[in-house]
Amino acid sequence: MGISLGRSGIVAFMALNGMAAMAQRPNILLLVSDDHSAFAMGCYGNPDVRTPNLDRLAAQGVRFDRCYAASPQSVLSRASIMTGRTPVAVNMTRFNVPLARRYRTFPEDLRDSGYYTGLAGRGYHLDGPVSGINGRAGRIKLVADYYDSQGLVTFPERMDTCMTVTDAIKGENHQGINRQFRDFMEFRDKDKPFFLQLCYADPHTPYDAPSVHDSDGITLPPYYPDTPGVRKHLAAYYDEINRLDSDIGEVLDYLDETGLADSTLVIFTGDNGGAQFMGKGTLYDPGVRVPLIVRWPGHVASGVDRHPVSNMDISATCLDAAGLPVPEVMEGRSLFATHGADDGSARYVFCQRGNHGTNTLPYDTSCFDQQRCIIGDRYKLIYNIMPNDRWIPVDVAEYPHFVELHRMHEARALEPAFSKLYFSTTRPMFELYDIVDDPYETVNLADNPAMLSVRDDLITRLTHKMIDDEDFCPLPHPKIYEQR
Repeated sequence: MGISLGRSGIVAFMALNGMAAMAQRPNILLLVSDDHSAFAMGCYGNPDVRTPNLDRLAAQGVRFDRCYAASPQSVLSRASIMTGRTPVAVNMTRFNVPLARRYRTFPEDLRDSGYYTGLAGRGYHLDGPVSGINGRAGRIKLVADYYDSQGLVTFPERMDTCMTVTDAIKGENHQGINRQFRDFMEFRDKDKPFFLQLCYADPHTPYDAPSVHDSDGITLPPYYPDTPGVRKHLAAYYDEINRLDSDIGEVLDYLDETGLADSTLVIFTGDNGGAQFMGKGTLYDPGVRVPLIVRWPGHVASGVDRHPVSNMDISATCLDAAGLPVPEVMEGRSLFATHGADDGSARYVFCQRGNHGTNTLPYDTSCFDQQRCIIGDRYKLIYNIMPNDRWIPVDVAEYPHFVELHRMHEARALEPAFSKLYFSTTRPMFELYDIVDDPYETVNLADNPAMLSVRDDLITRLTHKMIDDEDFCPLPHPKIYEQR
């Protein structure tokens, strides 16, 4: 049964049965970077970032140009990768929360069908912000004790092996992640195909990678204020990605040297966007548009796919590659399915911003900032559920370059457009962007009379999705909006 993969080519994937299927099912290696916007890679059109290994991987496989994370936050997004469902649908709406036992993950299906499964690398966020063997040190003790006493820590039971590194010294621990990869490869059951989700700490803050990018020589995106501090922060982000690229290069070399490359499906993605302007914690493209590369030698033709897809699709893709059915409860679709073909059907993907970080109530409500988003082929609608609250950037608000911009704003020395973008005390309830003609999302079309039908159609679709997910937030139906 041949299966097409969008505009990028044909997948020569055969549905097999019995022992023949077991022998030919691929190993699956899922590489996940932490806080990685799609714009920050060479193969995504950024000549300033040095990513030779990831660029090579993209040239050998399929690069999905429009992959959106289900959330601009690690915990929520990773839950969606694991379950193929939106964060709200699996009750992962708070930063420090374990994935409930009743929500099944796709590695469990792989394990039940004969795969040897594992998680390794940076704390993978799914039993709370940090989980696994070393996780207790990274969680609030009161919360951790309750998790343990109630049996809420489940991932060591869901996998054959779980290994994590602590997050305290990221520059040292990046080397430990690949050591864990080699340990997994050495001690796994070699009579079984393997699944491993290997989680990297880069390019998450703090930025401590060796400097290889010249801050004066990089090109700033147009939504970046041009100050020396801003330039240094972006260059340091690129340095993190260069280090990540080197680490992934070691893993790809290992597959080549051990003869496993041809029998291994490699998927690389970021969990959400970087701690940059309009990035992590926002539903703008730098916050939710992430890299996604799929390489399966002999099965997936190389190319580029420009249809909107979600990182929720990874779960269904892995099950499909293993010859397993995709559960109906999964919203994600296999990237090997015909939904990417030019069949005239439209695909909409959804993103959800939930609680982030520690509780700062009642002094600051930014930790509870709730946003929802729907993205189609051309238009994106953002629903700011708390529009009267100011936006607080995630992971960078206290960094010197942002503090300096705040001072410039207060002194009226910052360009008005940047002041409005980053320091407004309120936001519109709805934002509508033409992401084809306005890729940097600079012109809000929500109140444009010519765009009301587009706006209301997307609001209606988002309303239906929130009902289906049993979302706890107020619905955004257009009739409500018109009465404001």
